[in-house]
Amino acid sequence: MFKLDHPIKSPLFDYYAPLGKHYRGLISIPHSGENIPQEFEKFLSGDIAAYKEDVDFKVNELVDIQSLQQAGIAVLVAHVHRICVDLNRSEANSVMFWKDNTQGKKLVIQEASESEVEKLIETYHRPYYELLKATLEDLEKRKSAPISMIDLHSMPSRPTEYHMKQNPNQKTTRPHFCLSDRRGKTCTPEFIQFFHAELEKRGHECSFNEPYIGGYVTEYVDQFRTNNIQIEINRSIYMDEKTKELLPEKVFQLRPLLTEVLIKGFEKFDS
Repeated sequence: MFKLDHPIKSPLFDYYAPLGKHYRGLISIPHSGENIPQEFEKFLSGDIAAYKEDVDFKVNELVDIQSLQQAGIAVLVAHVHRICVDLNRSEANSVMFWKDNTQGKKLVIQEASESEVEKLIETYHRPYYELLKATLEDLEKRKSAPISMIDLHSMPSRPTEYHMKQNPNQKTTRPHFCLSDRRGKTCTPEFIQFFHAELEKRGHECSFNEPYIGGYVTEYVDQFRTNNIQIEINRSIYMDEKTKELLPEKVFQLRPLLTEVLIKGFEKFDS
């Protein structure tokens, strides 16, 4: 197991509530978790380098959470590692879904029984979605306009063999940001276009629904009255993809920029 650089406040997630009376929306960060609970260890290979490969590394540190809270934006950050329970997948496909990582390295060496899987879903998957549901229902009561919701991720700068199998027609280089709305299903055109324009205005190349169209969180949240998108951040613009380390100078530039764009968008589409 590799350790977080900060203490775990909860074995599951941290919920950062909005500060003040105004509540504008929610940001979900489901894949930056690095915690591998003890009950998973017997099922996994123990290859720490393989574990690190597909983490959305430190995405929660690419935004100023306190500034988001002060702007009325809640932030939900998961701690459990996606190789244990993938929170961007449905319950049925969440527990140790990744048998190998996207580089082909073995992750799962022993399958869990049906009863073990159900217990792990109950412990690690459902609480995240219960909080999402409660938060969005609360926001629906407070707001007349659609709720602003963003699911925040990071992506490798180049597709692996696994990615090319999933989408053979994708480009071999990726933009700085990929914005996804399930191909026009989960928000108004104006909502996703706003974030696209603001990021490009600040010098970042962006794409719509390429190479990702949005995951299960985006699909799930669409049942509520939301403007709801997924944003993928190219890892090369903030980290060393080989050593799995943050690049402080790049983070110093990206963090205030991304925070500003998010706050500006949530404010614009608030009722």
